[in-house]
Amino acid sequence: MLNRSREKFRDSVIARCFRVLPIKDRPKIIVVAVLQIGLGFLDLLGVAAFGILGALAVTGIQSQAPGNRISAILNFFSLSEYGFQLQIAIIGISAALILICRTILSVLITKRIYYFLARRSALISSDLSARLLSQSLLKVQAKSSQETLYSLTTGVEAITLGVLGIAVTILADVSLLIILMFGLFYVDKVIAISTLLFFGGLGLALYLALNKKAEKLGVDFSVLNVKSNEKILEVLETYRESVVRNRRHYYVAKIQEHRLNLAGVIAEKQFMPNISKYVMESGIVIGGVVIAGLQFVIQDSRNAVASLSIFLVAGTRIAPAIMRLQQSAVTIKIGIGSAVPTLELLRSLEGVDAISQSNVEFRVTHPGFQSKVNMDKVTLTYPGKQVPSLRNVSFSIDEGESLALVGPSGAGKTSLVDVLLGVVSPNTGKISISGENPLVAILTWPGAIAYVPQNVAIIDGTIRENIALGFPEDVASDELIWDAISIAQLSEFVATLPNGLETQVGERGSKISGGQRQRLGIARAMFTKPKLLILDEATSSLDGQTEADISGAIDSLAGSVTVVLIAHRLSTVKNVSRVLYMEEGVACAYGTFQEVRAVVPNFDRQALLMGL
Repeated sequence: MLNRSREKFRDSVIARCFRVLPIKDRPKIIVVAVLQIGLGFLDLLGVAAFGILGALAVTGIQSQAPGNRISAILNFFSLSEYGFQLQIAIIGISAALILICRTILSVLITKRIYYFLARRSALISSDLSARLLSQSLLKVQAKSSQETLYSLTTGVEAITLGVLGIAVTILADVSLLIILMFGLFYVDKVIAISTLLFFGGLGLALYLALNKKAEKLGVDFSVLNVKSNEKILEVLETYRESVVRNRRHYYVAKIQEHRLNLAGVIAEKQFMPNISKYVMESGIVIGGVVIAGLQFVIQDSRNAVASLSIFLVAGTRIAPAIMRLQQSAVTIKIGIGSAVPTLELLRSLEGVDAISQSNVEFRVTHPGFQSKVNMDKVTLTYPGKQVPSLRNVSFSIDEGESLALVGPSGAGKTSLVDVLLGVVSPNTGKISISGENPLVAILTWPGAIAYVPQNVAIIDGTIRENIALGFPEDVASDELIWDAISIAQLSEFVATLPNGLETQVGERGSKISGGQRQRLGIARAMFTKPKLLILDEATSSLDGQTEADISGAIDSLAGSVTVVLIAHRLSTVKNVSRVLYMEEGVACAYGTFQEVRAVVPNFDRQALLMGL
């Protein structure tokens, strides 16, 4: 039974959140929790001092001697020799100072723990990113970009600050309540039981009333947040299509719907703590009246006033503690709901090592790298698919040669490139670049392999920043940038710009043409002076003359750079060393341009239609 309870705790969400912290940081949380517990004794001391103050005030007003317990306390602190007024002043000031010091220390510790957890949140996000980015492309893209973004940022904050940070304050408030209740039982069992039942009942009622709703709010917040952001990005990325198809009003309506729903959730989250506040404020007043009535009925005035003083002072500590406790429980429920995507991501990345940090320096020379590529009987079937995208594909190319991948859409060309880049692992077969697995080759010779996608990603920065993307600015010398620009046939365009290399290109390259964006991608690939260049229809959006110029520039690299390219325009591949013709994931023909024409009628017909 005990083992089952422990297993249940280990599997609880809070325990899972706690295990998110590095092992070396966990004792720090425990130490802070112990310090918070220790502060509860200061509360007890302060409340006791106010109780003494109340009893002493009544006896003084009635010109009576203090009771035996009060006299013993006055003697212990050497206060019995002072006059009544001075005793009241000393005890009152001491009680106030004790409670103020307790509050100040609690604020300082709480601030420190939140600062600590906020920094750990940043490090956890970084570690999660490193582990996620060490996965294959299929696993990285298993979730939408917005869900992944949420899991790496807001979800991590929900775990560290929304769950762990609140859990520490809950422990502090629970310990405070326990310590105060023990103190009250020692002073007056009736007061203790009354206080416990009254405030405990209020807190429990509030928790039961708000518990499930809080968790649902957390889940709704994460889901609506992701959905809203996805719709905004969707319309921004498809703006031209949205205008032409007259669908902008649809996106406006959907964005409004998601944002209004999200606004309702946010408003509920913000208002929920106020429910506890108003209930507890009313509770202290009602409780004070009830306790005062009972005490004056069953006790003499001196003990009644002392007991009432203790209740009121204790109430000022207990009520906020119970209110914080109840609010913290609600906040944790919201945090747990908000943290679900991140916890799922953490579970999927268990046992996954972070991406290697070796050889991340900038290089433009690649000694020891041989741009020989070999693929042997490679088969790839995507998860959830029955038909393979690649079937026993084999080929090899030597240094300085060029290979064109051709064939109809869906033939498997892009899948082959993904396998070649190491972003997707095949089910069977082997790939080697310079005698190594593609990812090993990339880590061993950074910058020796370059890739240009069909749709080049452009950041909201300068031409220099886009070409040197991912590298520190101090390595992006004018000489290297202009060398890359020259190969990409961008020199004339950049030379006419008032700010030259520092010209801003706009978000997603909105201030330059599609062809210029594509050429920026080619310049980016050539920035590290690669020995193996892979192009996925990289010239498809260029005009015929520019395509011919870039093809000529790439052809001029023959002998020093190995080129692998996907192309639909056969005019760009007629001069390559080898052609690999593919259909339905199968390598149907491999050889020179003319050799492939001779054995593939469809390829020959395309060449004839293009006048080749």
